[in-house]
Amino acid sequence: MSNVYFADNEAWRKKLEALIERLSDRDLERPAGRHGWTVGGVLAHLAFYDYRALAILKKWETNAIGPSALDTDVANDAMRPLLNGVAPGALRRIVVEAARAIDSAIDALDPGFLARIEKDGTVVRLSRALHREHHLAQVEKALPGKVP
Repeated sequence: MSNVYFADNEAWRKKLEALIERLSDRDLERPAGRHGWTVGGVLAHLAFYDYRALAILKKWETNAIGPSALDTDVANDAMRPLLNGVAPGALRRIVVEAARAIDSAIDALDPGFLARIEKDGTVVRLSRALHREHHLAQVEKALPGKVP
C-alpha cells in the first residue's frame, strides 16, 4: 500500500543510500557544520530519529496515540559524542536499516490509523524526507559533490 508520504520518503531514502555507498571512512569522520558534529554523526542522527519514529508507531499500535516528550536540543547534545563515534561499517548498516524500516512501516499504515496519526501524532513526522533533505544538505556543505 502506498500513501501520500511514500514517494518523497522513498526518493530521499534512495539518495541517502546512494550517499552511504559513496562515502569513505575518512568522509564520515569529517566535520559537518557547527556544534561538533561529524558527517557520520549527522547520518547516525538520522538513524536515531528514524528508529525513534518507528518505536513510537509500534507503541501507538497497542496504546493510544499521544505525546512522547523529548527535548531534542538536549537529546542531540547528549548523543552527539556517541553518534560521532559509531564505527563506519556499523554506521552504514544502521542508517540504511533505520531508513528502510521506518519507510516500510509508514507505507504499511492502515489509512484510518494514518489519519489518526496525522491528527493527533505530532511527535512523529511521517514525512521522513524533510529530515533527510535537511541533513543531506548539511553533508553536502561538508563534502561538496558527494550528495546526489
